[in-house]
Amino acid sequence: MLPERRFVEKSDKMRPLLFYLLIGICAADEGWFWHVTDFHWDFSYWTDQLSCNGMNISKPGAFGNQWCDSPWSLVEESIKGLRLVQPNVDFVLWTGDTVPHVSDSHLSNDLNKELVMNVTTLMEREFPNTKVYATFGNHDNYPSNLFTPHNSDIYNATYMIWKTWIDDNSQVDNFHKGGYYTVKIRDGLRLVAMNSNMYYTKDTVILAGHVPPGYTTPRAVRWMTKTFNQKFVDIVLRHSSTIAALHFGHEHHDSFRIFYDGEVAVATLFIAPSVTPWRYQLPGGEVEPAHNPGARLVKYDRQTGKTLDILQYYADLDTVNLDQQFVWTLGYSATAMYGVPDLSVDSMHKVVNSLSDGSGSEFQNYVKWYNTNGKNPADLCNALCHHVVMCGLRYMTEKPFQQCLHHSTHT
Repeated sequence: MLPERRFVEKSDKMRPLLFYLLIGICAADEGWFWHVTDFHWDFSYWTDQLSCNGMNISKPGAFGNQWCDSPWSLVEESIKGLRLVQPNVDFVLWTGDTVPHVSDSHLSNDLNKELVMNVTTLMEREFPNTKVYATFGNHDNYPSNLFTPHNSDIYNATYMIWKTWIDDNSQVDNFHKGGYYTVKIRDGLRLVAMNSNMYYTKDTVILAGHVPPGYTTPRAVRWMTKTFNQKFVDIVLRHSSTIAALHFGHEHHDSFRIFYDGEVAVATLFIAPSVTPWRYQLPGGEVEPAHNPGARLVKYDRQTGKTLDILQYYADLDTVNLDQQFVWTLGYSATAMYGVPDLSVDSMHKVVNSLSDGSGSEFQNYVKWYNTNGKNPADLCNALCHHVVMCGLRYMTEKPFQQCLHHSTHT
């Protein structure tokens, strides 16, 4: 119901207050960006099924199979789907791993570059007026996981592929040297797209990369080497006042971690789920639960870079394969799911505290979306699993994480 006119015409004493309220509303400067990661395009999906964990998939789905990496149809329709959901974003983060989980004997420098080039061309077609800030994944080099600290053919070639997006000749040396670069999103806000190095300026920064620090749980696996993980965490703690947020991929799961300086939460690492539905087979024959493709739309403060909300989208793989039509479906809004006003580090600290109750709805929601499927998590994370997850959310380095695990298993 609209207010009565006499409210607007109250005394002049009210007008300054109304003016300042309106100024405050107009001053809000919020934007959105897409974050997609881990396409892992299997060029052999319809033939040799090189990524399919040794399975013989007799009826591979039109948009993928949960034992395999992505067919081109999933890569193409997932990117087209982003534009259909929200074309008007400030930029797109693409945090690497375009190359599939196949042995190096089936790959080459030229093939890896071709895979990256084709996805780049698709991004340019679907978002012609939007910058895409891309980073390398550990599989994107040849041989995989072996990035050099100096000039390499893959750095030089990929710079030419992403040159228009980077649009800053001052970054040529950085990219050629280590496959990393930095771009100014706007005055006072900068994005650092990492490979294995990073550096800071006086601007507030958003850090984007592929392999995150800390421990993926409940497997309790650290992907970075112990020394580099510690150095990474130390640098983030030292520069936390200028770091707005960190957005990474690699783990294929939906998660986050908090950097603590003592007892004080100072930064949040957000980990986006993968587009590929491929899942790990663990030692001893154990396999991870099936999960669906995911992509996320991030709301952020354009002035500070702080994360305000995450809208997590997913594609139910069984449904889209059956319907023969790929559709992104909204899974959740993070602020609504956790009951917080934003995703600032203070709010995320409150979220961690709310997850301390393993039987509570907050933790059940966390587990439910960990595999990007929104299904009942009752049998997916028992009491020990909950303890390990909480250790991973709170502790990023070796000693405190192991101490937390030891305490968890002896209480």
